[in-house]
Amino acid sequence: MDESGLTQQPKKQKLNEELDIVDRNIKCLNNLPEEILRYILSLLPTRDAIRTSILCKRILFMNYVERVLLLRDSTDIKRFSLSCQVLYDACHVSAWISTAVRRNVQKLYLSLYHFEEPFSLPPSLFKCMTLTELELEIYGIPKLPPTICFTNLKSLTIRYVTFSDEYLTQKLFSGLPILEELELEYCKWVNIKVVSISAPKLLYIGITEDTENQNDEKGCQVMISGVSLNIFYYSGEFYNEYRVYNSSSLRQRQVAHRMYILLTGFYRVKELILADSALKKVILSNNPSIEVVELLPHMPVFKNLEHLAFDESLVNLDSVALLKILQKSPCLKTMEFYGEINLSSDYERNDRILDPVPPCFLSQLNCIEVCNYEGDEKELSAVKILLKNAVVLDKMVITCSHHFAKDFEKLKKVHEQLLKLPRGSKHCELVFDLNLS
Repeated sequence: MDESGLTQQPKKQKLNEELDIVDRNIKCLNNLPEEILRYILSLLPTRDAIRTSILCKRILFMNYVERVLLLRDSTDIKRFSLSCQVLYDACHVSAWISTAVRRNVQKLYLSLYHFEEPFSLPPSLFKCMTLTELELEIYGIPKLPPTICFTNLKSLTIRYVTFSDEYLTQKLFSGLPILEELELEYCKWVNIKVVSISAPKLLYIGITEDTENQNDEKGCQVMISGVSLNIFYYSGEFYNEYRVYNSSSLRQRQVAHRMYILLTGFYRVKELILADSALKKVILSNNPSIEVVELLPHMPVFKNLEHLAFDESLVNLDSVALLKILQKSPCLKTMEFYGEINLSSDYERNDRILDPVPPCFLSQLNCIEVCNYEGDEKELSAVKILLKNAVVLDKMVITCSHHFAKDFEKLKKVHEQLLKLPRGSKHCELVFDLNLS
């Protein structure tokens, strides 16, 4: 047997054992907390510290980034790109981003993964006035700040982000006054029903949906203001609903949604006065927008409402929203129309608009007041419908407008017409007030 072979085998075995020891030491070093690693490196001479850092790539990477960002001069940063695992270094990553913002960064590209959710990006990022281009590739749920306004951002790309807070998500997509390009790639909307992307100068939007990871079965309704939109790109399976609007229709949807939310909070009140402005345009229209129609089936029951008034509004009695409110107010006792009461142009065919008759008309409604009465045919038809269907009505008070009160011949004629109208309630008193004061 060759003796050289016997000599080489123990040497090789010894070398393998030494390598195993080194490998175990490296693993132990990597598993140490960051504070301890930094402390160990601070005790070593510079040359040895560098050699040791090579064994621990995470510390080497962090030292390099911090040396570049924190120890260099204060010149502006035009472009900053960061791609890394966050792990337990969230505070350092946040500090690096904040430093780039302080250095007036113009183009920022972030790809962050392996972090504890929700990950907090620095609030200063979302108020950066110099940023013109931003890419956020975040594999998870970022924590957004309450104040968001990208005053100079023209291009925004968001990838792999999971949006879970409806209010803050809406803030993000409303703070884009000069945005021209928007890319949403593989993003998810969790527990979010509606979000509006309001960017008046938006020219291009590209949406790529994740076809495998859609957690919310109902999906999200994404509304896009398309005043200047030229190009719309979409790739996916339509898990979510996307709509493009001009600014006026988007505003109408927002008003309708906010008004609906407001009304749902009033389901316990006893007295409700609905005023003019947006109400007249959105809720009391005889031809409501699709936004209003979509919300009506979800209207709550106003189980305690006894008094309903319309303040200085032109009210169409055949408004589907008004009819829905009446159907949902079983205990309503009094109604007041401070403005004008009217019907749509095809008023002659609206004799059965209260079909089915609201429950309150059959058991509770005992007083109706109509102000600013002008005596035209549409008003007369509206009053006729109310008198006919309010079967327990005790009194209807009709007050003429100042202009109408001066025309005595017309007053007499209208008064006679009113007295001839059929009444569902046998004991209903009709009061005709000339309003001469």
